[in-house]
Amino acid sequence: MPKLRVDPDKIQKVLTNLLANAIEATGENSRIRVATAACNGWASISVADNGCGMSAEFIRQSLFRPFQTTKKKGVGIGMFLSKMMVEAHAGKIEVDSQPGKGTTFHVLLPIHKEPS
Repeated sequence: MPKLRVDPDKIQKVLTNLLANAIEATGENSRIRVATAACNGWASISVADNGCGMSAEFIRQSLFRPFQTTKKKGVGIGMFLSKMMVEAHAGKIEVDSQPGKGTTFHVLLPIHKEPS
């Protein structure tokens, strides 16, 4: 089993944010999937939904910028803070999205190698 050096509270906040966003993006026939994997020195946690999706332009220009939101009641700092928390763990966050089809976020965290 891979070992990660993370602050569990911070990673929980990231996952809570991703799940809350997925819930808000989906409607009555919502489907949200959480998966984990390990590959090439990275542990991956993916959150996928079949919601409204995002345009490539929004992802490129606004997604991880503070105070940018598409939500009526949002303030636009959740994804910015999530990205900062993941990067503070030497990780990265990636997104695949298509308008009208859904979004998948991949949180990638480095696997800690045990000394031989």
